[in-house]
Amino acid sequence: MEMFAFALSVTGPIFLTLIIGYWLARLGLLREAFVDDASRLVFMITLPVLLFINIFTADAELGQELPLLAAGFLGTIITIPLAWVVARPLVRGDRSAFIQGAFRGNLGIIGLAWAANAYGSSGLAQAALLMAVVTILYNLAAVVLFAMYSQQTSFSWKKLAKDIVQNPLIVAIVLALICKQVGVKLPAILLQTGDYLASITLPLALLCIGASLDFSLLRRSSLAAFGAVGFKLLIVPAVLLAFGWLFQLPSQSMGVLLLLAASPSATVSFIMARAMGGNSQLAANIVALSTLLSIVTASLGLALLEVYL
Repeated sequence: MEMFAFALSVTGPIFLTLIIGYWLARLGLLREAFVDDASRLVFMITLPVLLFINIFTADAELGQELPLLAAGFLGTIITIPLAWVVARPLVRGDRSAFIQGAFRGNLGIIGLAWAANAYGSSGLAQAALLMAVVTILYNLAAVVLFAMYSQQTSFSWKKLAKDIVQNPLIVAIVLALICKQVGVKLPAILLQTGDYLASITLPLALLCIGASLDFSLLRRSSLAAFGAVGFKLLIVPAVLLAFGWLFQLPSQSMGVLLLLAASPSATVSFIMARAMGGNSQLAANIVALSTLLSIVTASLGLALLEVYL
């Protein structure tokens, strides 16, 4: 129970902030225009600053985190095609929504927030590096999905490469690693300003995600939605933790790996499903259901890790 209480202290505040955002939107205090602008601000400015500051000021070096990154990379490489196989019995319109929801997690906000709550700045820095590796794989898989299931006839690998290179989160992580490696010294005033911007990122982003949720969709959840959520919250963490065990990761690295793997389905999976002409209703159900259930699975998983590691 003590370990579960610790785990709940990590995931609980994040979930409650989401619920507050949900109710503020229902009360009309968080309007759609504000949510759109705030989400753009987080993605373009404050989240990249948060990632840069935490990696730049972290004690750990990139080389020390290679086993963690390898475990996340290999685990993701396995889970993406596995989601494809599991989705085969579904009708074509449901497959893209199932696959996106089954492997693509909300790493940038909920995963990072969980890691920061559990392990502080060092855990956040580890999570940021892992997120960069996994996000590139997510984008590659999304393009292949788009090519297979979209009603459009073609896609551009050149555009994919451009999107990855211009992704503000990846740019911030790479820039922080370069600055750290060459020994750049930033003035204290810049670091303090960065801390101010970074401090608003997770609360604001969580409120925006909560405001975007529609739990009324849960009434129309199908067997496919529960299957995708089960895959995302149980199978994906199990596969990534298996690789973490093979690489003999220390307890904190295993915890970070678990928390990012157990994050709920990303809202962008709904956008991708709709763009591909897939079942956007199913995608929305998967996002809402996984967000609701992830607090249980992540808390139990973290508690078990604390007991057995």
